[in-house]
Amino acid sequence: MPDGTPYDGLLGGSQDGGLEGAAGRGAPSAPDPDRLIAGLSDDIGWLEQRLGERADPQALEQLMRGAEHALREIVDRGGDARFDLQDRASLEAVVHSDGSRPVLFVEDDFFDVLAPAAAQWEASLSRIQAEVRTVCQAVGRVNDPGAPLGYQGTAWAVEDGVVVTNYHVLEVISTHPARTDGAFTGTLVPGVEVDFGAEIGGGPPNRSFRIRRVLGVGRAGAPEHAHPTVGGVNFDGLDLAVLELDRVPGQQFPAPVEVARGDDPATRGGLASRGRRVYLVGFPGSSGSTTPDVFAELFAGVKGVKRLTPGVLTEGRGEVADDARRWIISHDASTLGGSSGSLVVDLEAEGRTVLGLHFAGVPNRVNWAYGLEGATPQLAAVIPGW
Repeated sequence: MPDGTPYDGLLGGSQDGGLEGAAGRGAPSAPDPDRLIAGLSDDIGWLEQRLGERADPQALEQLMRGAEHALREIVDRGGDARFDLQDRASLEAVVHSDGSRPVLFVEDDFFDVLAPAAAQWEASLSRIQAEVRTVCQAVGRVNDPGAPLGYQGTAWAVEDGVVVTNYHVLEVISTHPARTDGAFTGTLVPGVEVDFGAEIGGGPPNRSFRIRRVLGVGRAGAPEHAHPTVGGVNFDGLDLAVLELDRVPGQQFPAPVEVARGDDPATRGGLASRGRRVYLVGFPGSSGSTTPDVFAELFAGVKGVKRLTPGVLTEGRGEVADDARRWIISHDASTLGGSSGSLVVDLEAEGRTVLGLHFAGVPNRVNWAYGLEGATPQLAAVIPGW
């Protein structure tokens, strides 16, 4: 099959593959539509059993028909395959269920090990169960009572009672937001909070904390450095906000995760390198996401729940085009069209060390995060005691 479709590396590769496979790996083999459709059906069947509800029949029929059509298109036309939005949504579901880049629902701070899509990952993740649990506990959903879906993105604990998210998430939970040289002016809308539960089936209770105030934000990028093809993206700026949470009597803040630092003499800012295995933990994006969350369309009970997705860094710091500041990295973990503010973490070689803050991407092509080793001075300037 010729190279060229955005799904080549996923549908033809193994769990070590990716959207941009490692050099020397060669072209992937053609996908087996029957096997992939069967895997998707098994994944949906498991969710039906797990949730105790049937998938929406109309959405299910549309998904399966679209998946079969799109897979046949890849087999027949290879790099010349053309997909409409429904084809892309269907292929996204196939990729999630075939085991190469699954979307693993977080449950009790771990993940559903019995899900068919988790089979390839159960052994490796079970060996680092403590690290997985620490990271999953530290990731929360940014709840906004006035939002159409009730939430706006992801935040994660970087210090006791302090979380990191994207500036563009802060913008939509504020009125009259503006920033100048790291200072934020604007007012948080009433009732916004970070919920560190929000798992499939409800999750652990009593993990919600109101957002008290904004500690600091990243600087805006110069207009002349706006990304040439992707609207709203500017690699010259830092799409980051640091928020302080209110304490709740009888509740403990989640333990913060360790963040890779550029001034660490042992690593010299070199952890976020091409080919490193990473995991993204967060929540689906907003209702305006460009890639639909197909499982949420099938099951209302999985909207806005915490998920863990594996991947690799496809580009390290200094390798991303148009990144003059050398602080952008790219990854191929499934982001469900958004997941703004999610952390990108190394759970294995360095032990639950956060390497990046996910902020944007091009659907089915590339996902971008800030390599936090490159943003160490900006974080240190606004995080107390960092």
